[in-house]
Amino acid sequence: MNLKTSIWLEEPVEGNEFAPNRSFLFGRDYFSHWVENHSFIALSYLHMTGKLPTLHQETWLGFLMNLAANPGIRDESSLAAMSTAIGSPPSVNSVLAGLMARGGLNRGARWIEKVMENLLKSRESDFSLLEFSPYSGLGKHYGHTDQRARAAMIFLKREQCWGQFCQFLEDNSTPDCEILLEGIIAAGLLDLAISPAGGAVLFLIAAGPALAAYALEQQNLGYKKFPSYFDSGHYFHSEPAPEREAEKL
Repeated sequence: MNLKTSIWLEEPVEGNEFAPNRSFLFGRDYFSHWVENHSFIALSYLHMTGKLPTLHQETWLGFLMNLAANPGIRDESSLAAMSTAIGSPPSVNSVLAGLMARGGLNRGARWIEKVMENLLKSRESDFSLLEFSPYSGLGKHYGHTDQRARAAMIFLKREQCWGQFCQFLEDNSTPDCEILLEGIIAAGLLDLAISPAGGAVLFLIAAGPALAAYALEQQNLGYKKFPSYFDSGHYFHSEPAPEREAEKL
């Protein structure tokens, strides 16, 4: 008996219906056609849209995945992976902890999904994109201009990877609400005809290798060599910033 969905078909080995003989993705043999002839980025696009990307679309999606691939060690997803790793759990557990944090509303995957939804709503209505803040793709990065976004805009525009949604995002930016890197990623995914739900998933999985690298490194270093995030002048609550530097572990 064949196992079949609208995406996948498996033909069993003769005499053993549980062992697949051939597997088909959208009607083509997965292991002798798709895997041999197409990149991971192209197959990711195929899974999300049901169509192979053009070479330009494949390059564009590759740029977006690269932009999402490393959140940096200040990001809560990296901190979650590194903090979990200190306890020396199975390495997969540390990465899962990081991915769970990366899936959240603070410029994580859920944020990406909401920004993509709001970009669609704003373009199709009279609502200003800024009315959807903090899920507009615009804002400040730690209180300052997002230099990551500035760097990305240069090469994305140069490579003609700047579509209607990216331009719409830029047109709605202000000095107080500037373009964020994650906003560029959300807009670019829409320009590639990827759904908000699909875009959130791609954004999430892109960070997996970096989170694994941070976790594995920290597991070897231990808690005494954990990077300090309590530099005076940056991390305090209602009291004045402390004058002395945080004690180094």
